[in-house]
Amino acid sequence: MKNRPTSLLVLLTISLTTLAQATQPCIVKQYNQKHQKTPLPGVQVEVRDAGSATSNKAGLFTLKFATLKPGDRVPFRAATKTGFELMNKMAVEQWNIARDQKTFEIVLVKSDYFNQLKNNLKQASIDSYHQKYEQTRRQLEKQQKEGKLKEQEYFQKLSELEDRYDNQLKNLDSYIDQFARIDLSELSEQEQQFIELAHAGRLDEAAEAYNRLDAANKYTTAVENIHQLTRDIEKLENEKAQLQETANSLYAMLQRQVATLKLAGGEENFRKAGELLKRAALADTTDIVAVWEYASFAQDQQDFKEEERFYLISLNGSKDNPYQQAAFQNNLGLLYHVFNEYVKAEKCFLKALENNTQLFSQNPDVYRADLANIQNNLGLLYRDLHNYAKAEEYYVMAQENFTLLFNQNPDTYRNDLAGNQNCLGNLYNHLNEYAKAKDYYLKALENCTQLFRQNHDAYHAAVLAGTQNNLGNLYIKLHDYARAEDFYLHALENRTLLFNQNPDAYRADLASTQNNLGFLYYILNGYTKAEEYYLKALENRTQLFSQNPDAYRAHLAMTQNNLGTLYSDLHGYNKAEGFHLKALENYTLLFSQNPDVYRAYLASAQNNLGLLYKDLKEYIKAEKYHIQALENYTILFSQAPDAYREDLAMTQNNLGILYKNRKDYAKAKEYYNQAFENYTLLFNLNPDAYRTYLASALNNLGALYDNLHEYAKAEEYYLKALENYTQLFSQNPDAYHSDLALIQKNLGEVYEETKDDVKAEEYYLQAIQNYYELYKKQPDKYRAKLAWIQYSLIYVYARDTSKSEQYDMMLSNALANYTIIYKEGNKDKPILVDLKNRKGLLYLAKGKNDEAIQLFEDAYKLSPEKSKPYLAAGYNSKAYEYAKASNYGKAIETIDKAITLMPEEANFYDTKGEILLMKGDTQGALEMWHKVLELNPQYIEQMGENSNLFKQLKEKCLIDN
Repeated sequence: MKNRPTSLLVLLTISLTTLAQATQPCIVKQYNQKHQKTPLPGVQVEVRDAGSATSNKAGLFTLKFATLKPGDRVPFRAATKTGFELMNKMAVEQWNIARDQKTFEIVLVKSDYFNQLKNNLKQASIDSYHQKYEQTRRQLEKQQKEGKLKEQEYFQKLSELEDRYDNQLKNLDSYIDQFARIDLSELSEQEQQFIELAHAGRLDEAAEAYNRLDAANKYTTAVENIHQLTRDIEKLENEKAQLQETANSLYAMLQRQVATLKLAGGEENFRKAGELLKRAALADTTDIVAVWEYASFAQDQQDFKEEERFYLISLNGSKDNPYQQAAFQNNLGLLYHVFNEYVKAEKCFLKALENNTQLFSQNPDVYRADLANIQNNLGLLYRDLHNYAKAEEYYVMAQENFTLLFNQNPDTYRNDLAGNQNCLGNLYNHLNEYAKAKDYYLKALENCTQLFRQNHDAYHAAVLAGTQNNLGNLYIKLHDYARAEDFYLHALENRTLLFNQNPDAYRADLASTQNNLGFLYYILNGYTKAEEYYLKALENRTQLFSQNPDAYRAHLAMTQNNLGTLYSDLHGYNKAEGFHLKALENYTLLFSQNPDVYRAYLASAQNNLGLLYKDLKEYIKAEKYHIQALENYTILFSQAPDAYREDLAMTQNNLGILYKNRKDYAKAKEYYNQAFENYTLLFNLNPDAYRTYLASALNNLGALYDNLHEYAKAEEYYLKALENYTQLFSQNPDAYHSDLALIQKNLGEVYEETKDDVKAEEYYLQAIQNYYELYKKQPDKYRAKLAWIQYSLIYVYARDTSKSEQYDMMLSNALANYTIIYKEGNKDKPILVDLKNRKGLLYLAKGKNDEAIQLFEDAYKLSPEKSKPYLAAGYNSKAYEYAKASNYGKAIETIDKAITLMPEEANFYDTKGEILLMKGDTQGALEMWHKVLELNPQYIEQMGENSNLFKQLKEKCLIDN
């Protein structure tokens, strides 16, 4: 479920029904723990007629008035000095000049006493909650053991109990704050005793004491009596007023009873609290305060049906009050937004905007904050609807208003401003406008950091961690991985601390940052760390999913998808397939429930499965999933081209790769060109964001035309890709070093094919230089890439006799690398065989016969058929060496090895005959000559005077011409 912005409702706060030319004094007093109030010297504020303003000397409060009319809200804002807390906060918010004719008191309490009181209440309440949770859990366990509950029912009820317990704990701080502000000096002695019981930690006794007073029944009776007496209001005006006062008093008591029940905790107490509030709301649906109280309670309890019902009742009952209308419309908009009912949400938000705009035009100072909040909420809605132009419009308007408010009162509006800055950062990050995103994120970080320094509570820590997480996301896109890691680790640190304090409340946030760190380390090829963090995220999201499948299915699917991609890169294809299929299953279910929201996620999962099956060369499955992804992205693109052009292009590109691998070049060209067209449009709109994608698309087209032997086109696309990768490399060498080397390698291959050896050498050497730099940092990853270009250069140098030294050096380097590559994984054997044989030939040319034969024999073991001509040639040279040393036995033995390898090769019999002649065996030499002619009758025409055997036999007149 989405995080919902805090409600803007201030319900009936300082609302005027009439504003006479009356003088209204206001006295500031200090409350102490002895239930007394002491006036603060020099702090007395007198509220005169509309349009005037008075400031107190002590500076504790400032009241500023513009011209008001009946129905307006008094523009009151309190800013206490350090060390004080506003005790009667609710009374101040509801202060009404026309209604309150007597002197109004603003009550302060020392902050240290107030905080200590809250701390005591919190500990007592937590203990009470836990005790009731354990009691209920033991009862369930007993029922299960006694057979009264089946195992499935037992676990279901236990899960429901845990959910309710967790939800109650999440809202505990607000209950404590409300309860701590109860002014005992305003209560009867009896009720003071109830509150003091709660302060002493005896919460159940306090709740029971309230229960005995039966405030709900008394309040209900009072309200019923009010209705009865209203029918005869002229006769019973005085009695009605008395009953109304009683009803107000009883409702206040009921609220305190509810507060006591909330503090006491436990499922039963919360049920009672809800029943009490609901009865009060239904007793008089025109009492907007009571209706709103229950609607808010239903929201806290995640009873969204009831929340909607009572907000609608409130809305209906506040038709004559634009401020209340706007507040309820906003709350309903937030509710509908959470449940993806976007049409309803938009309708409510726009009505709230209309009312707030009207109020703002009448009194900008009072209603600017409300207007800014509804503008921000509309921005959030339109962002989720992918209407980014409108989202930006409303976010920017909200930013202007929050900035004005912040400049007037930094402490009050710093949090609102930071929230809006984060929203703008998220929007521009999504739109790949990274400079703007960075600017807003850093402003938000500055404000969140200051808020956290002022108050290290959980809320501010969570907001700070969220901003740090956002900055990590941004810097990943900017390929500034060091900063991304730094911000993610700071976010992880904060979220881990929050999680340790309250696992249930912060498990989802922690999992999000763990997932992000996994993604970062995956990009950096730190697969061990990536797996570690992904698995931690998976563990947390699995637990969240088990507690609330509907809310966390999408988060679980995301991490499953990420793990599938990781294991695919690690060639753990069974694991990869398992995780991808689980992600697909979850996204399919989400899509069936809400196609508009989850079509994009489903398409992403389909695309990833297509990539996996392509790697496995299961091309039919790969095509199936890529086509499904294409269909979904095409639908999304038709609805929102700007939002989904990139995803569509990516899928078209993947299909191009698939068909290229299947050698279906016509289809490959079709999809590559579609992807290129879309990436070009995106690049023209935002070169910095899409230069990488455009360069990749250009490279793919170059590779396609390279395969089709259309080298002119291949060269054209490769050179354009090189231009873009060169610019990207200049901006971020670490991120684009490998891409630059690859495109240089590709160009070298094109020029090699077209026999342009000068350019081929130029680009191959550039690629070698870049790959060597990468190789020094990551030998295992880049050895094969470096070796391949060294091998390619050998062919270029082989065609140029002036490059013999370069040929020899490159051959040695390539041989050394491919020897290691083969030992580590039996890869590239044909290349290693070729290199060994080539190096052996160089040794033969230098007269190093033994070294040559050693290489030839090694190559022969790997590939006998390919290597036997080289090995035989080596034996042939070695036989000559022995013969020249008059070691004719070894010479004959060695040349026989060559003949054994290649018995049909006439040249080796020629060599043997020459050796026999040197030995003095003329007859044997003559027999060898006859064997030569038998195998190759054209030998004399081909070799002629190049055959020493032929020349010597002829000189001895043993043969004719």
